[in-house]
Amino acid sequence: MKRLGWGLAALSIIVISALAVLPARWLLLALPEDSPVSIVDASGTLWHGEARLALGFPGQRSTLANALQWRWSWQAGPRLVLEHPWLNQAMPVRFGWRRVSLPARDLQLPAIVLTQLGAPFNTLQPSGQLQLSWPALTLGGAVPQGLLATVHWRQAGTALSLLRPLGDYRATLNGQANALHLEVSTLQGVLLVEGKGNWRGSRFDYQGQARPALASTPEQRIALDAVLSAIGTRSGETSVMKFQR
Repeated sequence: MKRLGWGLAALSIIVISALAVLPARWLLLALPEDSPVSIVDASGTLWHGEARLALGFPGQRSTLANALQWRWSWQAGPRLVLEHPWLNQAMPVRFGWRRVSLPARDLQLPAIVLTQLGAPFNTLQPSGQLQLSWPALTLGGAVPQGLLATVHWRQAGTALSLLRPLGDYRATLNGQANALHLEVSTLQGVLLVEGKGNWRGSRFDYQGQARPALASTPEQRIALDAVLSAIGTRSGETSVMKFQR
């Protein structure tokens, strides 16, 4: 029995040592091909390395400028520490039995990254600043209930209009009844945008509309014309947006 114990201990050391030197490029095989996030390049090891990420679905992906860095730490238990210039601070990710725990964090990033999600953002060429925030979350199994993430788009603009800014907008993602619910609203601005979406399993449906604010001037409405035509189907001054995947 003692020999078996020593044998298992030796095997564990060998496995851990192997993981420490395995090339980070193995991560290129980790995500499914149809994932909206993909790994396009990686260096270092699985133990300590960095990778370039791309956003968008196959055929529409674009690589982010800054690399995501990671390292394993054993402080207060095993955890994977992630660092990126957009994160307000390092993010330790803890793993449990069939679950992953994330701390509350904020991401600050330029709105131009939205173009990497494809239409209509690649046409709009958006400007402004995005803030993505989420509470402490435990993922795994059923969809977590309640607020999962909030995105603020401040000083929003687009290359299709000289009118700047168009406004400030907010999108919230909530978990409810084993589905994800998205709600988009306008905080202020000359362009009013609102919509709701549902993500159940692999199916996503979104419906919304955009239109000039009631207080907008005739000149502002003219300046919004190309934007409204690009983001949806026109019905007078209203643009109707529908998306299914």
